[in-house]
Amino acid sequence: MTKVFSDHANLKYFTTKQTLTRRQAQWSLFLGTFDYEIIPKPRKLNKANALSWRPDYKEGIASDNSEKILLTPEKFRLQALQTTAIPTGMDTELKAGIQEAIKSDRLTGQKLKDILLSGPRSVTKGLQEWNYEDGLILHKGLVYVPNNDNLKRKVTQQFHDNLMGHPGQWKTIELISREFWWPGITEFVKAYIQGCATCQTTKIHPPVKVPLKPNEIPQGIWETITMDFIIDLPLSQGYDSILTVVDRHSKAVILSPCHKTITAEQTSQLLLDNVWKRMGFPLTIISDCGPQFAAQVTQEFW
Repeated sequence: MTKVFSDHANLKYFTTKQTLTRRQAQWSLFLGTFDYEIIPKPRKLNKANALSWRPDYKEGIASDNSEKILLTPEKFRLQALQTTAIPTGMDTELKAGIQEAIKSDRLTGQKLKDILLSGPRSVTKGLQEWNYEDGLILHKGLVYVPNNDNLKRKVTQQFHDNLMGHPGQWKTIELISREFWWPGITEFVKAYIQGCATCQTTKIHPPVKVPLKPNEIPQGIWETITMDFIIDLPLSQGYDSILTVVDRHSKAVILSPCHKTITAEQTSQLLLDNVWKRMGFPLTIISDCGPQFAAQVTQEFW
């Protein structure tokens, strides 16, 4: 057994049962392969520490760490300024098309290329997310597609039609965004998928709402009537509601006082006394009282 004398008494902590972090557990497994014993010993009694007390060893220590750079430019650099790997699976014809479009696009592609390669530092400092490699302009490591609809369509077609078998809008955008980028990519992909014949014929679309059908115009008076209740009115001669009947042809109105708790039998009696005795039985009755109530009112006449 090897005996280790140390003035670091906290090392004794690891020889007892404790809840260790992952890093501590890794060192515990490594140290467990050795046969040793840690013996705490104060610094004054620990002779092994005598070498560090020699005064001649202190010479030069104060200036030993002065003027030191912790992070040198070789070890600390923005990711956009590093060499970024161009997607290896890019189609050769597509790559050549993008390179040619950058050369012909003098307003954006060519000028941006010139600035990245030979522009002043005061300008390139604001373009740290851009880079130029192998005839391609990269934005955050993604290949920039110039303002050319044919190229954008080829890129979208490569991921939507040929690769995954017509995925949806957001999945297509996610696949393209792994390698390519251009302003307005979301709107372009959305318009492309909406115009894809295969997607429109095979995708499941929600059912279209049936448009409301207006009521037919009646040919004569009192052929079609509408009825409804106006309730919770101030009391008048003991009534708190009104049964309103309107002729859809002449817009004539018949008002019958009633109670809020009126039943189907009482409603049919009101219609009989105030409407049908005077105007005859209508061909159509329109009401929002529900089919059950309308059926009970009609049943009272028979």
